[in-house]
Amino acid sequence: MRVAQQRALPSGVAVRRARPGDASAVLALALELGYKPEERGFDETFAMVVRHPEAVVFVAAQGARVVGYLALSHRPQIRLGGRLANIDELVVTRDQRDAGIGSALLDAALDHARSIGCTRVEVSSRRARESYSRGFYARRGFAEADSALFRIELKRR
Repeated sequence: MRVAQQRALPSGVAVRRARPGDASAVLALALELGYKPEERGFDETFAMVVRHPEAVVFVAAQGARVVGYLALSHRPQIRLGGRLANIDELVVTRDQRDAGIGSALLDAALDHARSIGCTRVEVSSRRARESYSRGFYARRGFAEADSALFRIELKRR
């Protein structure tokens, strides 16, 4: 269920599927938000995600400039009896935030998830993020789950 009304995108901004050539722009956005991807080999990793059959990356581009991206992964889930999608990353460059770009990227991801038969879409967000305090996901119909996220970092061999 979509709660927020769709807003018009800023002039010249369009949402499209990412291509391997978008890697450097996506890396810059990830770094801007505070993610710390391994820069060495990033292009290869990005291309792997873009081409993966259970992932999709959308970018918002203003002409040749990428101003936002959303990465979505999906897989079959036994307990749901269907497919589960995860929004792994959503970043909009600081000077374009609150202009409808994040919403347009989210709409593209939700439409894609529906089209491949996902029964649920989840996103994990730190409460300290600006998007959390603004209620970005809550305004779009997401409900905060009563759960805990556990993680273990694996060393590369």
